[in-house]
Amino acid sequence: MMELRTLEQLQQQSAASTAKKEASSLGQDDFMKLMLQQLKNQDPFKPTDNTEFISQMAQLTSVSGISEMNDNLAALTSSLYGGQLLDASSLIGKEVLVGSDVVALPSEGAVSGQVTLPVSTQAVDVEILAPSGEVLGKVALGPQAAGPVSFRWDGSGLDGERLPAGNYLIRAQYLNGNSVEALQTDIRSPVRSVSLPSGGGSPTVQIDGVGTVSMSQIKEIS
Repeated sequence: MMELRTLEQLQQQSAASTAKKEASSLGQDDFMKLMLQQLKNQDPFKPTDNTEFISQMAQLTSVSGISEMNDNLAALTSSLYGGQLLDASSLIGKEVLVGSDVVALPSEGAVSGQVTLPVSTQAVDVEILAPSGEVLGKVALGPQAAGPVSFRWDGSGLDGERLPAGNYLIRAQYLNGNSVEALQTDIRSPVRSVSLPSGGGSPTVQIDGVGTVSMSQIKEIS
């Protein structure tokens, strides 16, 4: 008597003969071959029920739809990455505002940035420091209202002489009543290059004095 073999048994047989291929990786062609094998080996006295056959066809349609959806998502992801890289490349040469405690002093010209005050104050100071923590320069901004406050450092040290070009630490503080509070410093600096991580993700930009930052860290473009 002809042995009745189910779709599940045929799948197991196929998996055993192709050990390197996992069942979860079956494609549309593989699924169709299994269904045809099932029809060839079904018991002629007990053919496959119409409802069951329709159910299996629905599974095939689902597999096909998922495969097409994955292809479409891959194409969409590639398109988005390309668009992000193109947008990021337009920043090269422009100045951006990013949070940083390091500032790059050029051989000529000044450095600018911004702090944001939570409340009004009678005094705001921006200090330039050596890696050792020694204060080398200072920008006194005086009384300021709450909100963003711009500052500019012309490169002068405490003695009035211009400091050598290079990277310096920077910190800001304000008078809050009788206490001195620290402020985050945002630096304006030009973008030198952009890159797309090899593992995927958003493009990153290389900024003078700041280093590599993600696009999401850019607060302002000028």
